[in-house]
Amino acid sequence: MPKLKAHEQLAAWGKLYPAPCQAACPVHTDARAYVTLTAKGRFEQAFRAASAPNPLPSICGRACSAPCEDVCTRAEMDRPIRIRQLKRFLSDRYVNHAAPGAPGPSTGLRVAIIGAGPAGLSAAHELALRGHEVTILEAAPEPGGMAMLGVPRFRLAQGAIARDVAAIEELGVTIKTGVRVGADVTLEQLRRDNHAVFIAAGAMRPNDLDVLNARIPGVVQALPFLEEANLGGHPECGRHVAVIGGGYTAMDAARTALRLGAETVTVLYRRTRSETEVHDEELDETLHEGVRIEYLVSPMRIVAGADGRAAGMEFVRNRLGEKDSSGRARPVPIPGSEFVFEADMVVLALGQAPDPERVDPNLGQKPPQTDEAMMTAVPGVFAGGDFIRGASTIIEAVADGKTAAEAIHRYLRETWSPDGGWPESDPAGLQTVESAPSIEVRRARGGKNGLGLDDEVEAPLTKAAAMAEGLRCLYCGLVPEVIFDKCTACQACALVCPADCISRVAIDESGNVHEIEGIGDVLVYQIQGEACIRCGRCFGACPTGAIVVEGFSWR
Repeated sequence: MPKLKAHEQLAAWGKLYPAPCQAACPVHTDARAYVTLTAKGRFEQAFRAASAPNPLPSICGRACSAPCEDVCTRAEMDRPIRIRQLKRFLSDRYVNHAAPGAPGPSTGLRVAIIGAGPAGLSAAHELALRGHEVTILEAAPEPGGMAMLGVPRFRLAQGAIARDVAAIEELGVTIKTGVRVGADVTLEQLRRDNHAVFIAAGAMRPNDLDVLNARIPGVVQALPFLEEANLGGHPECGRHVAVIGGGYTAMDAARTALRLGAETVTVLYRRTRSETEVHDEELDETLHEGVRIEYLVSPMRIVAGADGRAAGMEFVRNRLGEKDSSGRARPVPIPGSEFVFEADMVVLALGQAPDPERVDPNLGQKPPQTDEAMMTAVPGVFAGGDFIRGASTIIEAVADGKTAAEAIHRYLRETWSPDGGWPESDPAGLQTVESAPSIEVRRARGGKNGLGLDDEVEAPLTKAAAMAEGLRCLYCGLVPEVIFDKCTACQACALVCPADCISRVAIDESGNVHEIEGIGDVLVYQIQGEACIRCGRCFGACPTGAIVVEGFSWR
């Protein structure tokens, strides 16, 4: 049996013993593999592990919600490993990185995808690898969906998006921008011209605020505000801005307003910090840049000035009550606590919803029902991503796209080639670079405190910093054992064990393990399996290879 390469060993290892980070990832990226390979300087193998299940590594390396870090065991000791930043470090080192293989032999079957967001791009990538002819129709002037339109350039450089998109186009995928399905072409036309259709139109309809004066001048929706700024425009911005909401979009809108020249920006949210899903790192950056956050307040009405424009907003203070259907504590208004917050611009960041009727009037206002294979009631028409589930995260949309592609591939094979089988492609080579010249960070300065819309706020990790960060991994999920013949009783494993489950024992001439009795005993260390927390620190610390995991070895 041929010897497996390190990244192949790790892939098999990850299936046997998935770590919490891998289990939490919607596409099941083996973060443990690429983190530990990075620590050893095996960057190409690390990148393969990081990008194999994810066709958008540059995007996710900058703007992923990183559920892997939320469950990182290392946080119990100090802080989570910077898994997302390590993915950025790896993706920045490679050109043509998002194409892990060449397209398979052509099947002659055509698939139309509505929407070039993460779900649509992910599905296109997987379908192209299987030999299908894929065309994506995107209403916006640039591909990327919410990653392009809703995530500010200071968090996600447009060059990073372009690099992931270009690699997918190199697989033969055609992307047509500025084409609105429902206006320029109908869903029925796409059905006639293709063998399958995947609706991945996202959730681009902003939720309204049902209060008095919600539509007067000076009140704007966060998504169009961010979209104009992200596409190079300069949307109108007030001097004193109030942002209503508590999620990533609210923080992005607030930070964008500062860069557009606002003097003060305040985010007002009806719950507390613990009910938001914004990572501490981003919240800290938002506060550091000068944004204020007011918790436990609910909007009651927009206050109109003499000129008919927004002049402020009336709020009521809340206390937290019982949990609601979302699983979070419900905000309960406190009588008599009303107050007016002065602002000449109000940004509504209350989430987005799908807009099926815009894609096809026959779909109605609610997303269509889909079966377990993500197919709608119309044969050959599939739907997924935010278009079905509502606003979610980039990595969840990528996962939906992959799932949809598998379902579409299966449908095409069963419907159009029931006796055929389409071979998968082999991995393509990667070109190593020491820097990322294709990622251009422009230094346009402006706005408050010299902040610019194009200034990436997160500095990339250096090679040394990335390797050092990788060394912090605890190798979670391992089931280790000690090979006594190799153990030198050096104590390295016991010194790093956080569970105190490694003890020194003795071996007699017959090979029996017993308590230490005399100076003639051979001393070794033994792991108490019931107390072991599977953190793997001993595996990484052992200098002789005496601690092993079945089916895997670094050496």
